[in-house]
Amino acid sequence: MKTFDSFIDESFVDDFWRDGFVVLRDVIDPDVVSAMADPIARAISSSSTDLTELGSIVTPGNVLTDPNVSSNGNTGRFVAGTDHWINDLDFANFACATVIPQIVAQILRSESVWLYEDSVLVKEPNTAEETAFHQDLSYFHVSGDQICIVWVPLDFSSPDTGAIRFVKGSHLDQTSYRPNWFVSDEPMPGTKGERIPRIPAEAVINPTLSLGDVTIHHARTLHGASANRSPDQSRRAISIRYCGDDARYHIREGAPLKPHHTTIREGDPLTHERCPKVWPLA
Repeated sequence: MKTFDSFIDESFVDDFWRDGFVVLRDVIDPDVVSAMADPIARAISSSSTDLTELGSIVTPGNVLTDPNVSSNGNTGRFVAGTDHWINDLDFANFACATVIPQIVAQILRSESVWLYEDSVLVKEPNTAEETAFHQDLSYFHVSGDQICIVWVPLDFSSPDTGAIRFVKGSHLDQTSYRPNWFVSDEPMPGTKGERIPRIPAEAVINPTLSLGDVTIHHARTLHGASANRSPDQSRRAISIRYCGDDARYHIREGAPLKPHHTTIREGDPLTHERCPKVWPLA
């Protein structure tokens, strides 16, 4: 495997800022990624939510499910949770103590990096639900340009198994889009902004990823994921959201709040303990 210093050069940084995403090959030790299989299983099994409900997005104490989406008889499930790092040391170490924050600092051209949240994203075999195109910034209570999302697959990821996909250059559009329900393009009620437009197929980039690869995309980049049509392979991934020097708290009306958001003020820097500094580490 190539080392961090020899693999990440300025061309990858340029790709990120030009295209709104970058694919980095063989950038993290596959054994480090594979070791997260048990924590992912633990996170899913510890949820008190009924995971048999298709189309549900499972988060701690909350199910973000569009009431207009119902089960359609498929056997797979699409399950996602957030903020596992708070109560699980394995997730905390993965988000904070691997090479990832250092890579993010270089990609964002930021002196420092803060963790906003992590997420588990699992599409079981035969899951027909696609992840609708959306803009992550719509869900984040932050503003700024140095905000990105790292997507780390634990399984071979292709358009047939639920791979992440991007709308190239969409981060350059300053339009504020409304958050949707992930498995539906229906906006969340009470939110502000434009509805996600129809995305032409020719604008979509569908990278194929292997263990050790990661993608990093800008928080304004429109993206989604395909269905998992595989009869026997899950699509497990960890998504980690990071902020750089220019990020500030900005409450977005209607988007789900975290408990600590009631204690912050508009424009505050990300110094709350629920947004820990992960690069450079003291």
